[in-house]
Amino acid sequence: MKTSHRKASLMDAEELTNLSMLLYQEIQSRKDRAENRIVATIRFYEENPNMGAVLMIENPETVIGYAIVFRFWSDEYGGLMLGMDELFIRREFRGRFVASQFIHALINAEKGDPCFAGMELEAHPGNMVAAGFFENAGFARNNNQLYLHLVKHRP
Repeated sequence: MKTSHRKASLMDAEELTNLSMLLYQEIQSRKDRAENRIVATIRFYEENPNMGAVLMIENPETVIGYAIVFRFWSDEYGGLMLGMDELFIRREFRGRFVASQFIHALINAEKGDPCFAGMELEAHPGNMVAAGFFENAGFARNNNQLYLHLVKHRP
């Protein structure tokens, strides 16, 4: 399936709100989340484009998904890493290699930067579908554990 991606803008806010709510309905830990912060996320990345972006994934007819990507420097891996906070593909487009093509397009675009070291993905612990997808896309599971200390608690 031929797809492309572009940076989202505030004009995409309604579509992104709908897509992100579909994602949150699928993720058990977010089912009780009443507040959607995608507009604040778009604004942040518009004001700080060097830190990342909200990306719309499209085919010629429609928007089929979105992703939130960010960059950070890793001393451990010796360069810039691309991370993904969220990735969502509409159900009717899943199983058509849309997500894997998108991820490989991102990696190939970043390879032009001599500081680029790799990409990091995460999934919720019980999400075996995501784990299988990541492994099939060429990602290896690492042994690190993620810990958070949130300063601002937002429901």
